[in-house]
Amino acid sequence: MHEFLRHLDVATWIPIVISAISLVYTIIKNYYSDKRLKHAEKINEENYNWKKNFDIYKEENRQKDILIQNLLSEQNIRASIIPYFNIVLEDNKIKNEKNSLILEIGFINIGKESATNIQLVPKFPDEGLQGYIYSEGYPKKVYYINEYLSQYYATTREKVTFKVKVELKNEEKINDFFRFKIKYSDLIGNEYEQEFRCGFYMLDCIAYNLNNTSYKPILLKK
Repeated sequence: MHEFLRHLDVATWIPIVISAISLVYTIIKNYYSDKRLKHAEKINEENYNWKKNFDIYKEENRQKDILIQNLLSEQNIRASIIPYFNIVLEDNKIKNEKNSLILEIGFINIGKESATNIQLVPKFPDEGLQGYIYSEGYPKKVYYINEYLSQYYATTREKVTFKVKVELKNEEKINDFFRFKIKYSDLIGNEYEQEFRCGFYMLDCIAYNLNNTSYKPILLKK
């Protein structure tokens, strides 16, 4: 009887043990299957996000390329129509009138297109006719506008002139440089400002200094 019971216990526990092992195996299998699935989902999500970010990056670069191309195209168009002036100084255009000198100053349009609405730009607007030309000398000379611009437009190779007056002291020797600015528009309404620097001397003779500068135009608005 005791031997029968012992065999009965073994027979009873074997299926239980097998079931327990099977359950543990199933749990472990499901755990690793779920882990592999989550890992695969994570990789897929990372790949998706990478592709999405890469597509955004490509689109941003495409938009930048379009912007750069548009800017280059706009600059090329502007460069093809921008008027550009160069100062013109002639010694025989300086007149000595008693206690003053009258200096005729010219600037010629060397650009490809016409300039319109040309104006002198005052550096000191409150000083009237003496606020347009500013001396670099010491003590500074005072220059007055004697005659305003000869015209307010300039086609290519066309010159615009104006005259300034400077008072002289008896037997005064002069070697001075001065600056002035003009403002003008091109044919599509872009507005520019351009500065010039030039000089003259009154020593043994009266003449313009060869050291003069026509600075590049600056775009004010478009």
